Amino acid sequence: SDHVRIIYEAALLHDIGKIAVPESILTKPSRLTQEEFELMKTHVEHSIAIIRHLPSLDYVIPAAIAHHERWDGHGYPRGIAGEDIPVGGRCLALADAFDAMTSTRSYKEAFSVEFACKEIEQQAGKQFDPRLADLFVKLVQKGKIKVILSEQKRAK
Repeated sequence: SDHVRIIYEAALLHDIGKIAVPESILTKPSRLTQEEFELMKTHVEHSIAIIRHLPSLDYVIPAAIAHHERWDGHGYPRGIAGEDIPVGGRCLALADAFDAMTSTRSYKEAFSVEFACKEIEQQAGKQFDPRLADLFVKLVQKGKIKVILSEQKRAK
């Protein structure tokens, strides 16, 4: 469907703005300071600025700009909540968080799929759209969403 294609394309581009964030922040092995976190958050605006230079892809902007918004309104960059967050952004937020949890990063080892699913369930209604979070976890548990684990990601 068009929704799936748009979310897929937004997923490919949503973090492109990280090229404007210093490497030392992206690869820092410990917790970011508040100042460093504020710099990291600018990747969303940088991503949108880059995507705007690709007019044929501007339809991915609503999903890309909303991938760090939270259902409870405590996200960024706009602090919008609930149904005000574009559905593509709500889907991308789930996929992005799940990928971050199940991936090895400079500051942490990969968490298990089971842990990530439990975390998504606990954040339903807070960070994530509760209906989409429930559906996402069910699809992962039924094997309908193919999970590529950290070791497989590195091999690609």
